[in-house]
Amino acid sequence: MGNVLITGASSGIGAATALALDKAGARVFAGVEHDGDGAETLAGASARLKRVTLDVTSDDSIVSAFEFIAREAGDTGLTGVVNNAGVGFPAPLEALPLADLRRLLEINVVGQVAVTQAALPLLRRGITGRVVFVGSVGGVLASQFAGSYHASKFALEAIADVWRQELDPEGIPVILIEPSTISTPIWDKAIAYLDALMASDSTRIARYGKRLRSFRETLHSADEHGKDPADVADVIIEALNADKPDTRYVVGAGGRIATALRPLIPDRLADRLGERT
Repeated sequence: MGNVLITGASSGIGAATALALDKAGARVFAGVEHDGDGAETLAGASARLKRVTLDVTSDDSIVSAFEFIAREAGDTGLTGVVNNAGVGFPAPLEALPLADLRRLLEINVVGQVAVTQAALPLLRRGITGRVVFVGSVGGVLASQFAGSYHASKFALEAIADVWRQELDPEGIPVILIEPSTISTPIWDKAIAYLDALMASDSTRIARYGKRLRSFRETLHSADEHGKDPADVADVIIEALNADKPDTRYVVGAGGRIATALRPLIPDRLADRLGERT
């Protein structure tokens, strides 16, 4: 398995993948945003796993993290980088604070590019490594009140496509993982964000009140009925190990059906489906 870096490894898909990779024998660099993050969730790992403070929005943090990884990895370099860090700020686009939109895009899109740029020299160092982006079925299908999140995941689709073409001559695979609904802490954080937004006196929020309350219930249901993050971890390990990995892996039967049907569905019908989420 070699040396693998995964970002956003303190909880959810990131933590599940870090633990699964460690169990499979990889030397894992588990990127966490702040010192101390992930101490409990990653406590069961072997001594091989190293938590690395890595804020994907900070140039200084990225430089520091990769200096450490380069020293630890030595001549072997990295055999894989898994770009998993991400956030979600649900809101009507009309009422979404622009500072939050910029923050989300910085984490979910720019941060993925920054980390991959820093990782490529290490991916070329030993056995040629591979790049994994954790996207979403939400990068193929969009629904109301999650516009910023969908925008970031649609952007990752393009980034993965372009980077796959650019790195193909070097034999560096670029792989996109597209999970459907997964039960992770992102849902609780999204609900808390939405609750705070709905508690404001903004007239921009008030006009969406009834629909937002219904949307809040879908967020709760998604967390309650979502698939286990370990299911995504298993697919990521498959992508890292396959001799000829697929360009995309959709996780979840519902997601596979949805992504297959979306090109065949007229936009107006897709809108109706999105409004029901």
